[in-house]
Amino acid sequence: MKNVFSVNWCQQFCKLFVVAGLIASLMSTALIAEDKKPADPKKPKITFDEHIKPIFRAKCFACHNTDKKASGLDLTNYTGLMQGGAAGESIAAGDAGGSYLYMLVTHESEPFMPPKADKLPDNELALIQEWINGGAPENAGSKVVIKKPKVDFALKGASSGKPAGPPPMPPRLTLEPIVHTSLSTAVTTLATNPWSPLAAVAGQKQVLLYNTQTLELLGILPFPEGVAKVLKFSRNGSLLLAGGGHAGASGRVVVWDVRTGKRLFEVGDELDSVLCADISSDQKFIALGSPSKVIRVYSTSNGELAYEIRKHTDWMTSLAFSPDSVLLCSGDRNGGAFVWEAATGSEYLTLKGHNGMITGISWRSDSNIVATSSEDQSVKLWELENGTNIKSWNAHGGGTACVEFARDSRLVTCGRDRVTKIWDQAGKQLIALPAFADIAVSVTICDETNRVIAGDWTGKIKVWNAADGKEVGELTANPLELAQRLALATGSLQTTQASHQTLLAAAQADQAAVNKINTDIAATQKQQTDLQTSLNGLNANLATAQKALTDAQASATNSTNQIAALDVPLPAIKEAHAKADALSKQIAGDTDLAEAAVKLKAAIDKREAAKAAEQKNLAVHQAAIKDNQQKIATYTPQIKQTTDAINAAIAKIAELQKTLKPATDKATASQNAANAAAATLAAAQNEVKRWQAEIEFAKKFNEAQASASK
Repeated sequence: MKNVFSVNWCQQFCKLFVVAGLIASLMSTALIAEDKKPADPKKPKITFDEHIKPIFRAKCFACHNTDKKASGLDLTNYTGLMQGGAAGESIAAGDAGGSYLYMLVTHESEPFMPPKADKLPDNELALIQEWINGGAPENAGSKVVIKKPKVDFALKGASSGKPAGPPPMPPRLTLEPIVHTSLSTAVTTLATNPWSPLAAVAGQKQVLLYNTQTLELLGILPFPEGVAKVLKFSRNGSLLLAGGGHAGASGRVVVWDVRTGKRLFEVGDELDSVLCADISSDQKFIALGSPSKVIRVYSTSNGELAYEIRKHTDWMTSLAFSPDSVLLCSGDRNGGAFVWEAATGSEYLTLKGHNGMITGISWRSDSNIVATSSEDQSVKLWELENGTNIKSWNAHGGGTACVEFARDSRLVTCGRDRVTKIWDQAGKQLIALPAFADIAVSVTICDETNRVIAGDWTGKIKVWNAADGKEVGELTANPLELAQRLALATGSLQTTQASHQTLLAAAQADQAAVNKINTDIAATQKQQTDLQTSLNGLNANLATAQKALTDAQASATNSTNQIAALDVPLPAIKEAHAKADALSKQIAGDTDLAEAAVKLKAAIDKREAAKAAEQKNLAVHQAAIKDNQQKIATYTPQIKQTTDAINAAIAKIAELQKTLKPATDKATASQNAANAAAATLAAAQNEVKRWQAEIEFAKKFNEAQASASK
């Protein structure tokens, strides 16, 4: 460029580099992946030393050298070139079209380089383009590092309402923790997705994702930058932002795609941990704050630092974009709170009233009210037309640590009094949840499941139903390693198997006892039936004998009466015989008398024969009477014995039935216990299989990640 550079042009060039902003600040923190492209043996490697430096020497070194450094840019050495100048980074390795210096020399952007001259020859431009797209290596031995292209997060027609499509939930992610410690540390930050049952929990070098309905761990996102001090979901729930780092050393903001789990973006290169950050609802800006007292706002479209705000007098502690992306509210450790125009960083309002550190900032969904919490114990609501404090109340004795608006305009807070509370906008306390054992430091509410999640200084994280204040479970920021989970699950399985065997044996024994009782009842009932049949037969025989006895007695009585009727006194018979004999002598020869005498004698003989017959019948009837009396005498004790046996069987059945219910209840309880143990056993077996599968998945997941990073 030698003599064609003028002082005026150099000034313009400097200004242009300043306008370009701090591309280097953003690009240096962009996700880096080594792209080891296979060398083409037929094509030489384009390098700075061999191919590009001679072009710059001929055209640019006159103004951009170690001594002069126009616009702060030194092109005479590779380090100076890649470091960039006053406008930031000049070369974006792997992206010639996004490299500012390339746009200048191709005259795609002003001021054109070289100034007041034609652009470089096409072959030189092609060489520069190929060099940049190839990773901009310094020399033939350089390791090529290509930065991934920036992601344009900006939404077209962004809305704070529910987005179309299924709720934003992560894919299957590894459950292998990056770090597991023997003791848990304080919960630094929590967040919930506005449109899905998803919670994010900050841990050491990791962010954990939980299902707020099932409380199941869904995945772990690595955060090697350190500990996240702030977590924020984008307003549409599609992105998750984490800001943090290492205190006194470094700070950064990372953004993930919720639906893919892919790490998309990084901004910031702070010298201390990022303490607060947010992404605007239109996803055009990411703002961050740290102990540097400066708010830095980056554009997501090109990665440039859009603007800085240097109004705060102490550490930045909280900031949040309004849901409509128009305003940005920020607070510091000294109690200062301000509202800025989100697009420009121009001061809009000063919120005066807090006399302690600002611990939380949350916007109502309509962007008309912003809530702030402070170590001065208070929660304050501000309207955004004049910055008037429209409501203020002391929420927590000792200091309020956090505040968050729910979608329905309720607020949740927690603080040094260890209590988590739910409020309405008028400052009326709706529910005070059971206190932690230590200071409560962070709280969030999931609108999709109406559950409040809060954490304390010891690392305890509890989940409550916001409707009734009942605790539904706990989460952890320090999950066990998968191998530990598998070992615990295996031990639990062994214990459960032993318990199940014991309970199953008890259930079988109890059921056997019930079966025996039922068998005894059935046998006794059969005995009773048989005895009843026998009794019925005896009663029938008795009735027959009694009837036969009655009939024989009647017949005997009749025969006795007949005999009595036929029985003529002895003298009369003798007299009749004598008379008959006399007549026979007197009327010898008298035929009529003789015939009468014969008839008389025949009649007497017939009567005697009839009497003898009746006497014989009487003897038969008397024998029948005796026989039936003997039968009755035999049947009667048999009937009594059988009746007694039936009564004994009935009593035994009753006694067995009394023992049957408690035995059945015991057997049922034993079986239920055995069934529950079987279910527990199945769950334990599934748990073992689950962690075995998770270990295998984590192995493949890590291999895939490692492969993708090469």
